[in-house]
Amino acid sequence: MLINGILFHIAPMIFTRGRFSPGVFTAILLLLPIGFACYRVAKDAGQLDSFSLVVSLLIGAALMATPIALLHIMSRPYFRQS
Repeated sequence: MLINGILFHIAPMIFTRGRFSPGVFTAILLLLPIGFACYRVAKDAGQLDSFSLVVSLLIGAALMATPIALLHIMSRPYFRQS
């Protein structure tokens, strides 16, 4: 949720100097608070160490990269159904 909110909604709006992205409101009001709360609860429960944090961010990045990778391989001959 943090990767989605920051990299796909907030960062593009910053880099385009304020060009509106509809997901910014959702990212700020839902994704970031819930994402940070999940990490805080895990830390308070003693379940979050630096290794777990890095692995969770890598898994999140891989999940966010999956649709992009699928869009790139969609044009391969194997996937064409003509």
